[in-house]
Amino acid sequence: MRTSRRLVLSAAALGLALAASGCAYFNPVQTHEFYQAADGTNANLSQDGSTVIGVRNALVILREDGTAEFSATVVNYEQAIEGAEPTRTVDLAAATSDGTAIFATGVSLAPEQVVSLGAGEDSDQSVQIGDASGVVAGDILDLTITSGDQTVVISVPVVDGSLEHYSETGSGENAGA
Repeated sequence: MRTSRRLVLSAAALGLALAASGCAYFNPVQTHEFYQAADGTNANLSQDGSTVIGVRNALVILREDGTAEFSATVVNYEQAIEGAEPTRTVDLAAATSDGTAIFATGVSLAPEQVVSLGAGEDSDQSVQIGDASGVVAGDILDLTITSGDQTVVISVPVVDGSLEHYSETGSGENAGA
C-alpha cells in the first residue's frame, strides 16, 4: 500500500510540475521579442548594417490651452572612437497627412550622446510647435527623420494631457523617456 501511495503522489507531483511549466513552454518569453513599450513610436537610421541614430518614444502632446509639445529621445549609437564623425545632426520635421507642416527642428549629437526633447525640466532641448489648431488628440502625424543621406518617415501619435504622465507637471519625467 505504501508503494502505491508513493506512486500516486509521484505521479501527481509530476503532473503538477508539467502543468505549471507548460505555459512557459508553449508561450514565448516577451523579453525575447522587440515590442513598442510606450505610447510613442521608434525609428532607427542604420549604416553598414548597424544602428547609428535612434529616435525613441516620439509623440505630440496637446495641452488644454491649445498649445502642443513634441516629446522624444534621440540617441547617437556611434562609439566615441578616433576617426568617427565628431557630431551628427538629426533633422526632425512633422506634418499632417495632408502635408501641413507642424514643426521642424535639428539636434546635434556627439557619439554615445542622448538628447531628450520636450518641455519638461528633464528635457535637454525644447521643440516649438507652430500652429497646431488643426491637430486633435488621436491624429497621426508623419515625422521625417534625416541624418546625413539617410531619411525615414514614421507615424507619430497625438495624445492629450489627460494621463498623469503627460500632464503639465509630468511631461519631462516620462513623456520622452
